[in-house]
Amino acid sequence: MYHTSPISGICATEHGYIASAGYDNQVILWNAQTHTPIAIGTHDHLANQVVFSHDAKLLASSSSDYSVRVWSVPDMSLLSVMTHEDDVEGISFSPDNRLIATASRDNKVRVFSVDGHLIREFIGHENDVLTVEWLTETMLVSCGDDSTLRYWDINTGLSQKVIDLGGMETDTLCVTPNGEIVSGNDDGELIYFNNKGEEICRTHGHKAGIKRLVLNQNKVISLSYDRSFKIWSIQDNSLICQVESEIPNIVWPRSCAFINDAFVAFVTFGDRYATYSIETNTWDIDSIQDTHGVNAIYPVSNGYYDVGDAGIVRFNGEKINQVPSLCNFIIAENGRILCGGQDGAVYDATTSKIIYQHHSPLNCCQAFDHQGNKYIAIGAYTGELILLKFSSYQEITFVSSISVHNNAIKDVSIINNRVFTVCADNSVAVTELNDLMSVTPVLRGSHDKIVNGCAAFKGSFISVSRDLTLRIWGDEEKVLTTPHKNSIKCVATDNDSWIVSGDYRGTVSFYHVPSQTWQKKKASKTGISALAYDQGEGVFLASSYDGRVHKLSAPVLNGVEQ
Repeated sequence: MYHTSPISGICATEHGYIASAGYDNQVILWNAQTHTPIAIGTHDHLANQVVFSHDAKLLASSSSDYSVRVWSVPDMSLLSVMTHEDDVEGISFSPDNRLIATASRDNKVRVFSVDGHLIREFIGHENDVLTVEWLTETMLVSCGDDSTLRYWDINTGLSQKVIDLGGMETDTLCVTPNGEIVSGNDDGELIYFNNKGEEICRTHGHKAGIKRLVLNQNKVISLSYDRSFKIWSIQDNSLICQVESEIPNIVWPRSCAFINDAFVAFVTFGDRYATYSIETNTWDIDSIQDTHGVNAIYPVSNGYYDVGDAGIVRFNGEKINQVPSLCNFIIAENGRILCGGQDGAVYDATTSKIIYQHHSPLNCCQAFDHQGNKYIAIGAYTGELILLKFSSYQEITFVSSISVHNNAIKDVSIINNRVFTVCADNSVAVTELNDLMSVTPVLRGSHDKIVNGCAAFKGSFISVSRDLTLRIWGDEEKVLTTPHKNSIKCVATDNDSWIVSGDYRGTVSFYHVPSQTWQKKKASKTGISALAYDQGEGVFLASSYDGRVHKLSAPVLNGVEQ
């Protein structure tokens, strides 16, 4: 009854329970004293966040299946389901436990009764809404990727106030018992507002974006992808940092919850949550077991390498090493195998030696040649493109870190000296490498939602997105509607006739370019994390969150395999 994929959301209550939401679609209720599972519920897709009602009789969970589900505590019986038109992120019970406010990537805030009836819908955000909280029994506040705080009146259904946050995406906020607000943005700032919505103070707390703020009385925890958390005391119209700690590699700085005044529960990349003692500054992580989702794959002449949640490096399915971090990419070039991910380190995948250390997590990697030398370009969560050079067969040196985007680079592809990057803020960019110390913008474009993957195809670049389209960026943009029903995660090509995309529900779609036709198939019961073309075998490799690598042949067209 433990998680089989990373845990994304967590909450706790003084009534003796902890709840967790996982990328295995599971919602687990735990005994807070013994840290053992009690009961389980499931979504149809990734479970994102969880929250208890104030009396702890109900638990609500949000999911990428576009729903919020309400469960009874402690038996976890499903009581009601409420929906949006896209992933649901933030959820919050009203002070009297009768209503639930929801924030979604469909740009909407909604209010439902706990039995699932829609009470209000608030439209005004211009991008993903990620957090919503109750200010009073009749007033909400929300924030998200459009860089605003918005106040909503339950009685009138109207917006009461909009605070412009200066163009900086703001994923998270919390509300004090006095109606004051603390928000955290992608520049690592905490901004403190009084109960009139006036800014009181602004504190630069982290080196990377703040992903979560959690309140307990007059204390606030801030979680950041700089691999740290801080505990702040709200006093005298200011935020005073009282505790600062680095986060172990197994811990995911995405969500946490105060268990009580002495202990905090954190989500992890493993099968159960971690706990932290505020008094002793110590972590309890020894019992956490690895999860085995594969996140990246790289074909070579005699097989393939893959790596994933547990940092286990495999060759043709056999373990060869384990690095101490969840990894998002792996690459084998110039006689070296490199991997990296959540802790911001680039590792030698065979020895675990750190080649380079960045200040934020790393998402993607691409090798390229320049003036007779081999390089790799790595995309970071904070928008930098990091360039490393193979100085010799044994040595890899840092060249530069170039700011290309204002948000996480999700994937990178390179043709000649042109670098194509796709970003979590929906944007795509083609930049031209100059002296490898700077770039020249060539093209800027965007999808309608987060862009997750890209590849090179016949001298052009292609990209796929949560908006369910495939876009070809040549002399002019070409937009193709895919047959996917869920967010597309990755894309690959054979650079001849086929473009293949994979989504978070395990579906792979084949696009035959000459005939402009699609065919799709179910490749896995869990999401497809990465795709690559194995030229030697003539098949596509699809790594999956189920821990497997699937080999996929191109479909047969008109009785002839293409």
